[in-house]
Amino acid sequence: MTGVAGFAAGRPAGERRGGVVLVLSGGGIKGLAHIGVLKFLERERIPIVGIVGVSMGSIIGGLYACGYSADEIHTIVSETNIMGLIADSGTRVKIDAGIHEPIGETAQLYHLDFDKDFNLSGPLGALPALSLAHFLTKYTGRLQTTDFDDLPIPFACVATDLGTGEKVVLRSGNLASSIRASSSIPGMLEPWPIDGRLLVDGGLVDNVPVKVAKEIFPGYPVIAVNLAGESITKPKERFKSVIDVMMQTIDIMTIDRIKANEALADLMLYPDVGKYGILGSSGYDEIYLKGIEAAEAGAERIIALSAAAPAAPAGKAAGTKALVGVVKVEGLHDRLASDIEEDYRYWAGKPYDADAVNEALERISRLDEVAAVDVDIQPSGNDDPAGVDVVFSVERRPAFGIGIDGYTSSLHSHRWIAVMMNARDLSAMGDATNMTVRLGNSEWSADAEYFTPLSDRGQWGFALSGGRERAYLSNFDEYALGRYSARAMYYVNNMRNYRLGIGVGGEYADTPGYHRFAWGPYLYFNKDTLDNLLIPSKGYSLNFQFWLNDEDIAVSRTTLNAYIPLRSNLRFLLNFGMETGEKDNPAYRVVLGDREELISLARRPWAGDQAAWASVGIGRDFHNSWWGALRGDIFASYGSVMENWNITHDAWEAGVALTVSGKAFKGRLAMVYSSEDEFVFGFSMGNPMWYVSPLP
Repeated sequence: MTGVAGFAAGRPAGERRGGVVLVLSGGGIKGLAHIGVLKFLERERIPIVGIVGVSMGSIIGGLYACGYSADEIHTIVSETNIMGLIADSGTRVKIDAGIHEPIGETAQLYHLDFDKDFNLSGPLGALPALSLAHFLTKYTGRLQTTDFDDLPIPFACVATDLGTGEKVVLRSGNLASSIRASSSIPGMLEPWPIDGRLLVDGGLVDNVPVKVAKEIFPGYPVIAVNLAGESITKPKERFKSVIDVMMQTIDIMTIDRIKANEALADLMLYPDVGKYGILGSSGYDEIYLKGIEAAEAGAERIIALSAAAPAAPAGKAAGTKALVGVVKVEGLHDRLASDIEEDYRYWAGKPYDADAVNEALERISRLDEVAAVDVDIQPSGNDDPAGVDVVFSVERRPAFGIGIDGYTSSLHSHRWIAVMMNARDLSAMGDATNMTVRLGNSEWSADAEYFTPLSDRGQWGFALSGGRERAYLSNFDEYALGRYSARAMYYVNNMRNYRLGIGVGGEYADTPGYHRFAWGPYLYFNKDTLDNLLIPSKGYSLNFQFWLNDEDIAVSRTTLNAYIPLRSNLRFLLNFGMETGEKDNPAYRVVLGDREELISLARRPWAGDQAAWASVGIGRDFHNSWWGALRGDIFASYGSVMENWNITHDAWEAGVALTVSGKAFKGRLAMVYSSEDEFVFGFSMGNPMWYVSPLP
């Protein structure tokens, strides 16, 4: 464990070291150079009496102030997809809202939100960066204090009040939230609310806050690290993204303030990180070494400043945890808030546990009505002066939303454009209404769903659906397929990744030779542990739907998608699926290939009583950025169609696919060699919302 006290231990007899203050500037991924500077100071046993950070400097500085060593922070960073944390692209974004849950956040080509008065509402940033907030909560939770002067190394971070433009120096409160606020790159990351203010990146007003450091820690020399370099002049090759342009613009606008602060520093360090992008996804170790090099270049001056500085005060021990008083939830309707508070009532009287708080944050953030959730650690209102209350503050999704999306593919003839609408709190706080209209070539569908407020882990859902499209099958003539259905379900959602629904469904089917209404019991189950719904890298999703109609036809669909990480950018893929129905009834045939289960069957699927398929592969991430990811997969798939569980047709394929996934766009290029001894090339654009299904 490294802190102020840690530097004093093991110091050679007679060797004097005084304390220095560090100022760590912002700079996105370039901020990993700060770890290298810290590593050098540890090696030279230079005590740090205080840290003032901005943006990425606040992240690295805040972790170090908590008692982590430079090596520990380097390990954390190496094992963490920092770009993924900042981008948070699609963490809880669904490819399709589905028909069994209220719309939360879905991938759409274009989307607008409105408040209850139909005024345009948000978003205030391209990315919510909730994963970054959870990451900070986890790693700053090794000890708990609301006064940053009581950390093993006293700490402060700088943010900007978006409403007034004022500089805000954060020295108390929730450390994770303060760091998250200081890191809110304007326009990119959502502003972070603290004490009634909306805060954004402190670099807007003070990216090298030497004056702040001098005021907080008087009498000690200040060593400042400026990641922007000694000169703001940069060749055009250095601008790799819109964020680089934006940050350079901020530097130009604030250059006078930056230079004034640099003049106050006792020593300036300029790591040579100009060639790296602000939101780069590679070169982490190189950037770290650049920090060591910059510190080594100033080694003589650093040692001299330390030798002349006052002695460092005794360090505080890391690891002290306050006892929890009460748990509160703010921002949700009363019954749901009470349910969550009851779940965590057992925390009372126990030491604050950051891992447990992070799990709670993840659970609450999965609720469809939750746009963002933060946790605030407040001095306890009970008789324990050292205790803390845990307060979850929820920001709910806007009252109304409308979005447009579409899908096209060269693999089959199904193409469409869709309009999706949602509304909340129509008859009670916490209820939700979804509506979707989809128009395509010779096809259409419409869905309307209403969900009561989630309470006692349960809610009712009611749905009306209708649609008509044409079926193109290899073993049957082309025919039109119309369905008009209704469904009533009671859903149990334990907030621990699964959702269970039990109810009844009815459907009027209009197909060649079959025109009647059928109804019966309906069962739905979904369990999801995926780390990211849009761009998953680990976890699995299991989905099961079953309907037994009054003709004793059992219609079901089961899918399992699993992602097993092999390395940081490599994963093993496993997909499995099975359907059951009735081949002789056009309304309830199961179809293999209609949802691209096998790419080579997409143009002319096979139908039967049952179908099953499986696929295994290896996937690699080539690039992660704020907009999404570029991924490549090598895979092999097998599928079969059955009559009375006897295989009548089977097929296999092996191929490669390149996928670009983002919140507003998804595209895929694929090439497979099939059991028909042919190569199939194809592309698709958009997020599919498959309608063809025997299920009501």
